Amino acid sequence: MTATLGDILLVFLADGPGSAYELRQRHARTFGADRAVDVLRVVAALTRQERLGHVRTGGRRGPRTYTLTEAGQLRQRAWILDVPPEAGGQDVLDRVLLAMAATDRATFDAVVASCLVALESQRTRPASRRREVVSAPDARAELEAMMASSAIKWVRHLAGRRRERDAAA
Repeated sequence: MTATLGDILLVFLADGPGSAYELRQRHARTFGADRAVDVLRVVAALTRQERLGHVRTGGRRGPRTYTLTEAGQLRQRAWILDVPPEAGGQDVLDRVLLAMAATDRATFDAVVASCLVALESQRTRPASRRREVVSAPDARAELEAMMASSAIKWVRHLAGRRRERDAAA
């Protein structure tokens, strides 16, 4: 299961209130221009989260500001930390990048640990290392094993480094 825009926005809002435009900018900075979302999609996702009771709005004059409710805080914390064992690479990537950009160090460390557990549980070893003749399923299994190993190495590498947020604190 990949992250929904609503899940992502809740994590950003846990870091502090913001307008739809500010949240769109944070999304672009965190995930890159190729994953940028339109501000109208952000507003639609925030409206859904407001109906669910996860956010409230303020600022009747000027830009509308969104803030997490207590239910929203519980939801975002549960989502970012509860990494399902079958979480795909994109889901792990999203959680790690969000934790890097928008959480305190303890939460970042907990997200990294949860992601590593999920990745380790998915890692499979190909039946044989090297065969003269290989089938498409064998090649796919080898690719998945190599990608899982690379993702684990990347997450562990990030875990041992200071984040920009840590240096500013």
